[in-house]
Amino acid sequence: MEIKAISGGVTITGLAQFNLKHIFDCGQCFRWVEQDDGSYIGVAAGKVIKVTSHNNNITIFNTSLQEFFDVWENYFDLKTDYASYQKKLSIDTTMKTAITSGEGIRILRQDTFEALISFIISASNNIPRIMKIVDSLCRLYGDKLEFEGKEYYTFPTAEKLKGITEEDLAPIKSGFRAKYIVDAVNKVCSGEIDFSKIKDLDAISAQKYLMQISGVGPKVADCVLIFGCGRLDVFPVDTWIDKAMKSLYPAACEGVKVREAGINLFGEICGLAQQYIFYYARENKIKI
Repeated sequence: MEIKAISGGVTITGLAQFNLKHIFDCGQCFRWVEQDDGSYIGVAAGKVIKVTSHNNNITIFNTSLQEFFDVWENYFDLKTDYASYQKKLSIDTTMKTAITSGEGIRILRQDTFEALISFIISASNNIPRIMKIVDSLCRLYGDKLEFEGKEYYTFPTAEKLKGITEEDLAPIKSGFRAKYIVDAVNKVCSGEIDFSKIKDLDAISAQKYLMQISGVGPKVADCVLIFGCGRLDVFPVDTWIDKAMKSLYPAACEGVKVREAGINLFGEICGLAQQYIFYYARENKIKI
């Protein structure tokens, strides 16, 4: 992999296991929008960037070489050897096929608070509506950015949302989720939820810790742990994954919860396996 500065951005050549569609369309983040030319524009870490791809060459616009190493190298998890992960997860033909389907997935290293609020919003929701609600929240409380003649907004910090009420959130039309957003903000701002403590907890304890927040169940907690904390040792299960696992791995799911089956099958990197299964099942419209 070679990294070099260009006019208005940075180019990475020779980067394997990196596919924009796989990364941004696998349900892990809600702030990236595909453009007509196949590029994606998104806001993260208080910045707005555009990412393009051609073969194994990736270009990030509206950044500098220094910012790339300070922010984007970690955000896109570029130091992780996904080829070795894929080899380890290739336990059978089914998983090999799933990995091939979404081989370019990388787990974004998102801000923990942003992941928490985003996945609270995701409850009983579809991706287009999640993206619309998240964008509305950012427009209402985030800081404005400009790029290529358009306005974008950062995700508001917990401190920025401190003291927020359900009535304040009415304009974003988050419905029953508003009270859960308020509770999450209050518990983070008060220190009752301290994200720095999560790294020292095992997967079950970390999940239970986040479930102290109203509206955060096992699936939302696990999503926060993967996408907001970089934990791969959890296996989020929603209705889709539940059915996909029971269809693809019926024997492993017999007599145990699907979350447990996923952990048993794929071990300490089961969270990445979950992403391959989700992407494979959805893209191939598996009958489940």
